[in-house]
Amino acid sequence: MGDRLRGLAVVVTGAGSGIGRAAAEAFAAEGADLVLADRDADAVEQVAKETGGLAVATDVTDEAQVAAMAAAAVDAFGRIHGLYANAGIDGAGRAHELTHARWSRVLDVNLTGTWLTIRAVLPAMLAAGGGSIVTQASTAALTGVPDLAAYSAAKGGVTALTRQIAVDYGREGIRANALCPGTVWTPLVERTYAGRGGDATFGSMDAMRERAARGYPLGRLGTPAEIAAFALFLLSPESS
Repeated sequence: MGDRLRGLAVVVTGAGSGIGRAAAEAFAAEGADLVLADRDADAVEQVAKETGGLAVATDVTDEAQVAAMAAAAVDAFGRIHGLYANAGIDGAGRAHELTHARWSRVLDVNLTGTWLTIRAVLPAMLAAGGGSIVTQASTAALTGVPDLAAYSAAKGGVTALTRQIAVDYGREGIRANALCPGTVWTPLVERTYAGRGGDATFGSMDAMRERAARGYPLGRLGTPAEIAAFALFLLSPESS
């Protein structure tokens, strides 16, 4: 156990699996008071049991649920020091292949959901004189990734939103940073793999992983724990 987040109340969305779960574990190990949000109530309850956090079943596209989650954080801990806005979904498909409904859903979760979550925690941060916001973007926001039109557009929006939060609230003590990881093998990436053709296109899950890993100089994919470590630094006083 460490003390890098000791006494800090931190909200993590998408905490039920993947990078969000790894973040919850890392933050708990450094003493954070955790509020864990995920639309999968059973999954987030399990993570909360393992980390000592407060689980709040939350769909980040539901304005009322997001507001209630932020209120629960303030009720439990008195204020909100940090937010890791990590919730997201996959969105395989080129522009002409996507339905309007699918396009809207990906942007609603990945971009609008991030904005709703940030908006919900900002009043508590402003009242307390500061805080740290970390958003989950992607290299897809910076370079584009084949067959991920909606996902890339949404993550590009997340990076722009994060810059805007930094500009608008920096003078009030609120830091904002976006993480842009490459491929990290998580349930979301597995769903993306399936959406892009699965075994019929890539041969097998292992073959897909090997193909993806060859695209990186180190010859391997990132891990959820590695991304969580970046988020931890940005949420801690070390990044002030």
